[in-house]
Amino acid sequence: MNFGTEDLRSFIAVADEGHLTDTADKLGIPQPTLSRRIARIESALGTELFDRVGRSLVLNTRGTAFLAASRRIIHEVDAATTEVHRLMDPELGTVRLGFMHSLGTWLVPALLRQYRSQHPNVQFELVQADALSLAEAVLNDALDLAFVAPAPQLEGVAWHEVSTQQLAIAVPEDHRLADAKSVCLKDLENEPFVGMYPGYGIQILLERLCAATGFAPKIAFTTMEMTTVGGLVAAGLGIALLPMGDDRLIPDGVALVPLEPRTEREIGLVWREAQAENSPPVRMFKDFVLRSGRW
Repeated sequence: MNFGTEDLRSFIAVADEGHLTDTADKLGIPQPTLSRRIARIESALGTELFDRVGRSLVLNTRGTAFLAASRRIIHEVDAATTEVHRLMDPELGTVRLGFMHSLGTWLVPALLRQYRSQHPNVQFELVQADALSLAEAVLNDALDLAFVAPAPQLEGVAWHEVSTQQLAIAVPEDHRLADAKSVCLKDLENEPFVGMYPGYGIQILLERLCAATGFAPKIAFTTMEMTTVGGLVAAGLGIALLPMGDDRLIPDGVALVPLEPRTEREIGLVWREAQAENSPPVRMFKDFVLRSGRW
């Protein structure tokens, strides 16, 4: 194609006006320049688009068909240009943000509430998934940023800790450990665990902690929702590793027994190390998180 969007805009203007001289005046360009633009399109298409009637130009059937397509093209170009400018505006752009399901009850809503109070027009595309999938999505540029725990052991992603949660063992309220002040993992080797699917942060932690103690947890049930984990524990179907500090994850009938020694899960923000310069809205939100300190 040997013509550009300015040629198309000129063609549309001539089609609407029906006269070269008047159109050139409205566009503020010399008539020969306008004529060359029309000629460039007709040469590229290999046909004339106008019938000359006196001093007027009237679209022929080919020109009428091309006019409809030209309007669509210009509309798409204008919309795309507007979208690019919007994305480059830190106050109007979009941040693709991922987070683990368990962070949707406290950390992420609190952060977004504070951020949107200062930047109300920034848009967020929110994605919930397991920790490993989120880190891989950031690495593959399917997400801009993500909150995950623990720190991903994945080359190519950067990590910044934003919060911690003490870890405990969730047991049914009639369990022998329900009233204990603390518990060591080595004392739970023969207990059935309610676990989560591979790649979920709490499951990664459970497997790491048990491996460091010298055993693999016996998984009785597996789920993808931490609230379901609590429900299965309350039903007496096993014990589980869960974070403390979020009562919404713990149903009635469950007691939390802190791990001894004290153990925490580290929650952090991840982004792609090799990422080209972030778009302004992403960079601004990331800087906000990094400056905010502990949550």
